Amino acid sequence: MNQSNLARVCVVATELTELVEANEALKSNEQSLRELSARLLQLQDEERRYLARDLHDITGQKLAVQSMTLSGVLSRLSSSLDDETRQALSESLVWNKEVAEEIRTLSYLLHPPLLDELGLSSAARWYASGFTKRTGIQIDVDIPSDLQRLSPDAEVAIFRVLQESLTDVHRYSGSEKARIRINSNGEAIKVQVEDYGKGIKPAKSKSAQSAVERLGVGIQGMTERMRQLGGKLEITSSPNRGVLVTATIPLSSRKIAAPAPSSNGRNTPVPHSELSEATNGHRKKRILIADDHEMLRRGVRNTLQTQPDLEICGEAVNGQDAVEKVKALRPDLVILDINMPVLNGLAAVRQILRHQPQTKILVFSVHDSDQTKREIHAAGAHGFISKGKDAQDLLRIVREVLERSSQPTFV
Repeated sequence: MNQSNLARVCVVATELTELVEANEALKSNEQSLRELSARLLQLQDEERRYLARDLHDITGQKLAVQSMTLSGVLSRLSSSLDDETRQALSESLVWNKEVAEEIRTLSYLLHPPLLDELGLSSAARWYASGFTKRTGIQIDVDIPSDLQRLSPDAEVAIFRVLQESLTDVHRYSGSEKARIRINSNGEAIKVQVEDYGKGIKPAKSKSAQSAVERLGVGIQGMTERMRQLGGKLEITSSPNRGVLVTATIPLSSRKIAAPAPSSNGRNTPVPHSELSEATNGHRKKRILIADDHEMLRRGVRNTLQTQPDLEICGEAVNGQDAVEKVKALRPDLVILDINMPVLNGLAAVRQILRHQPQTKILVFSVHDSDQTKREIHAAGAHGFISKGKDAQDLLRIVREVLERSSQPTFV
């Protein structure tokens, strides 16, 4: 081999080496970008959850107490107030309720509490119902009521697919209706969102990815979420025939399976113990208040203890505490929130009724969607009232629940 040929061989070898190194660097950068993307999505979900919790646990509770306080002032002092003051207080109460409703809607959209408490099936039905009210687009929901619980990451990922897909239906499709379908065959869970609008025109000169760019950058995030869970996201469409978004996730991955039940609020069994006797010498109706917010408990207590025929026999700070105190105090009525630590409100309802079936239960919560009410009714509660209602509404519903023997009261 002459010197010239040897030089050519060396050049080719050098170029191949550089190409391999460049490919390896590209793969490394791609993996780093994917890890960064995954971390950003995780941080986004965590931040949404924190904001939603703060809006519910702090702002929402303060507004609820403020509403009860204003209502109480108007009720007790109405006759001694001048017209201008009475009008100002009435307007303040109306504005308070409007702000509370806006805060509640924002909190739900950031991170729906039903997703954590009751799972994907309930959260998806709730979101579809609210979406129809906000946009006028009718949603056909086909989701098994007994859909298995998945891991929190998997349920959040699927919910975000539904949320982003329906947002795109509203923004771009022009369709008056859409369909959500979720099913599982034991090996994988499939989520489909379909509209019947104008669809996507095929791209002429750009890549296939550009054909779905009008669906929004959120689709890229959804694709990444599915990839992290070992699944895939597919989008099919043709002009004037709508868009079908399909997310498929295998159930074999550890990232998909729901964690084993613990004391987190999913029907944790309560050891049976002997019930202590409760005194009721004054023939008052005895009420237990269960809420993890002291300020809210104080507001309810201040409203009820003004009534000569009602007595506050105790307070509980979480669902498990409520169950134990019902067994010990045997109240006539329990007023409890849904979203509580240790044991959530609906699990507490079931356990209370199992151990003390004669006790009436009134759920008092900011979560007042139709889907939430259906879940509360299915759990066996005797009534529901939104925390957005005023003090007089609370007193009225308390009396209705105590007096009625069977028909539940939901407002």
